[in-house]
Amino acid sequence: MTLPRLTIDLDAVGEATRRLAAYLHARRLTLVGVTKCVDGEPAVGQAMLEGGCAGLADSRLPSLVRLADRRLGPRTLIRAPQPDELRTAAQVADRVLLSDPGAARVLGEHVPGAPVQVLLTVDLGDRREGVLPDAAPAVASELAGLAGIDLAGIAVNFACLSGQLPSQALFRQAEDVLAEIAPACAAEPVLSLGGTCVVQHLDGYTPRFATEVRSGGGPVYGYDFVSGCGIAGLRRTDPVLTAAVLECHWRPPAPEGPGGLDAFGHVPDARLPDEDAWYAMLAVGRRDMEPGGLRPLLPGSWLAGATSDVGMLITPEALQPGDEVRFSVDYDALVRAVTSPFVTLDCVHGGGQADGGAQAGGCAQADGRGDTGERAPDAAVPKGDT
Repeated sequence: MTLPRLTIDLDAVGEATRRLAAYLHARRLTLVGVTKCVDGEPAVGQAMLEGGCAGLADSRLPSLVRLADRRLGPRTLIRAPQPDELRTAAQVADRVLLSDPGAARVLGEHVPGAPVQVLLTVDLGDRREGVLPDAAPAVASELAGLAGIDLAGIAVNFACLSGQLPSQALFRQAEDVLAEIAPACAAEPVLSLGGTCVVQHLDGYTPRFATEVRSGGGPVYGYDFVSGCGIAGLRRTDPVLTAAVLECHWRPPAPEGPGGLDAFGHVPDARLPDEDAWYAMLAVGRRDMEPGGLRPLLPGSWLAGATSDVGMLITPEALQPGDEVRFSVDYDALVRAVTSPFVTLDCVHGGGQADGGAQAGGCAQADGRGDTGERAPDAAVPKGDT
């Protein structure tokens, strides 16, 4: 199979999803699987649904279209659609997170059948999206009066733009907001919490409303990168990136002297040896991954750095052109790799992921060093076909 290759173990995703869904269900919460870290890959979405997710969610409309094309859902668009996306969003999304009544009005005008559900985004401090709590009742009233729109509840987010961590006090604040707008909701009001970092703050929490957790890192990794902690009952496993060796040479340390910036305008971030060593040049670069998010699986090796199109691996022995080397990839590296047109995605059953080193429930700082799933055609599919 063409290299570089990104391998995702669907069995590992399914097992992590099953355990996380059961953990949440015991606390009266449901799990919505977020597929944005895998670019809406339908095979991963299917594994999440089979593992117990109540639905799927993505931030990019083309990714949601891919899920719709495979009849996977229900589907939630978790980033407000662009103006030119509203028509398609109305056709493929069962729910949309947004806070602009003008956008919701246009969305409702394009709904082909049953109303689309809208979760009003509320900003509790992260500052990424949504209205402030005091403004929520007025905006909710506007949304509830729009044709083609059913106000379903509110959505809140943590640990993204500002890094604000979730807490049960903030969950209660969200519930207070939801209580104010509940009369405007078309059915039982829903509180949608995001993302995986929420899981670490649920002990002792009893939800007042129907509550869900939106999570991608949990099902795909079994890990919470925000806290650097394992998730109770899960073991961290990482997708694997495989790259080919282009050449390998025995070289002395780099000579001293003045240096400049790289092509990205940064001071080169390279971890070069202080002594003679084997340097293996790999056919994978910054266009395909985040170097700091790769952990070599070859014992005794480390990634010295990467340029646009090649990486440099320091190895304990000589490698030959065409040899394959494998890396576990963290969330940052995964997002970059899965969207690179030069990386082949391979979704497999069994043995496709690497031990990430985090035991169930353990807590440690995340180590950032460390048959093809073909893309479905981007054809809009009615949202009722799930």
